[in-house]
Amino acid sequence: MSTAGSTAAQSGDLSKLIEGVKKQYDAKEKLQFYSLVIGDGTDNIHYGKWDNIDIDEPGGCGKASNQLSDWMFNLACELVPDRKGAKDFSYVDLGSGTAATALRLTEMNSFISNATCLNLCEEQNDRATKSVAEKGLGERIKVVTGTFEDCPFDDNSFDIAFSQDSFVHAFSKQKAFSEAFRVTKPGGAFMFCDLMCGDGTDVSDEELAIFFNTNNVNDWLTPEQNVQACTQAGWTGVTFVDMTKDFRLSFQSMLKKVEQMLERGNDGIGLDLLNIYKKTLATRIAQIDRGLFKWGVVHGKKPL
Repeated sequence: MSTAGSTAAQSGDLSKLIEGVKKQYDAKEKLQFYSLVIGDGTDNIHYGKWDNIDIDEPGGCGKASNQLSDWMFNLACELVPDRKGAKDFSYVDLGSGTAATALRLTEMNSFISNATCLNLCEEQNDRATKSVAEKGLGERIKVVTGTFEDCPFDDNSFDIAFSQDSFVHAFSKQKAFSEAFRVTKPGGAFMFCDLMCGDGTDVSDEELAIFFNTNNVNDWLTPEQNVQACTQAGWTGVTFVDMTKDFRLSFQSMLKKVEQMLERGNDGIGLDLLNIYKKTLATRIAQIDRGLFKWGVVHGKKPL
């Protein structure tokens, strides 16, 4: 049975988790795969919001990813209306990957004076740093290596704490949410999307253990438990927006792309890896339908 906080998900080995995350995201072939299949040739490798986007249209995944980033950021700004447009407006992206979202948002929103990208993986951070320099945004975007459970920032530093599909790898979500609270200014906002434990009952411990081990998951919570953990960290008005249907569409689109890549001749990615992902993506879609996963957005505010 699918259970939040399953002991299969809690190894208690932080160093093992960190190394697993680095291997998952810093391998060049996997970075290329994520870019082609999720980002449609870009580095914006997040799941998407599929309103008015067809999964068969060219660039659909990339468009959905951008739409989600924009929607989340605009919603976060609505939670801090007095700060939007301030000359010292700042936000932190926790688990920022290659900084694709920060680059997009900073280019689109001139009022962002400081976007700080905190990320664990050195290869991704190198790519992020180069991209920031190439776009001439070095004075507005800072890339920092570290973990979101031990943020190297002063208290009350940012107007918004923001994250996309990263807290699933948190060793302790309670700690991660507490750190986000600490570094956010009073009156600031917290906004993240993430994969969470679903309410399906026909899920074995063995199935969960495979998912946890292959995806470097240590702290597996339901949406309700994530909301509770945020509230315990100090956030107020914490709300979960269920977007699991969008999550399924992202996986459907990814599976179609992998099948097309195999038909064309792999697009420079190893056939073994593509076949593994083809099988994995089909399995994930079936697991979504069986209730193993929920996916969506959580947001809240820090009291004044």
